[in-house]
Amino acid sequence: MATTLMPVDPAMSPQRITRLLTISANLLPDEIIAARQARRTRAWVLIVVFLVACLCAAWVVLANREKQAADRELTVATTEVFGLQRDQRQFASVVKVRNDTDLLKKQLGTVMANDLDWAALLTLLRTTGEPSDVIVAGITGSLAQAGDSGKSGTLPSTSKSSSIGSVVVTGTAPDKEAVAAYVDRLAKHSTIANPYVTSVTSTAETGDVSFSLNVDITQAALCGRFGEPCPGTGGK
Repeated sequence: MATTLMPVDPAMSPQRITRLLTISANLLPDEIIAARQARRTRAWVLIVVFLVACLCAAWVVLANREKQAADRELTVATTEVFGLQRDQRQFASVVKVRNDTDLLKKQLGTVMANDLDWAALLTLLRTTGEPSDVIVAGITGSLAQAGDSGKSGTLPSTSKSSSIGSVVVTGTAPDKEAVAAYVDRLAKHSTIANPYVTSVTSTAETGDVSFSLNVDITQAALCGRFGEPCPGTGGK
């Protein structure tokens, strides 16, 4: 018996026989797809809400801890304040004396704002001249009345401050030149002004001269212990 080989059909190759068809189709109903999307969205919303709740809870816990720490600090500070107030009551008398002293100084500063330091003025008149040249024997001072405080002296004033009074100085000097030098030195001070000689008399026995001069007291001389500090005795 003879066997005859039949040709293989090219349309039925092994590759073609085992090939899978790339055909897809979505056969689910729209209601099931919408339900799945809703469940997925709801799950994400719940996750976000849970995270936000966790953050809020953490913030509340942190704020509560900070509040407790601030309350502890406030309690400590309040305790210290009460302790200081208790200690301060032990020295209440000392504090009262100090406050009364400060109040008295302010009142004296107001009352004695126009105080005239006579001691400084007399020292200035006595020490301006050289001890070997001019010897001050007498000083007579007087202050102007309240209504005359702004009037000037008998001469044009050599100071920018107004005159509040005058002083008469008497003494002795070796000669007239020493008296003139003494007057020039007085004119350099700011607390006095307009020094001028009213009389000069020679003494035959000793050869010295006796003099008398007038000096105006300026507004700059108004100072004292409780008022404004006295200015220096230097020149203008």
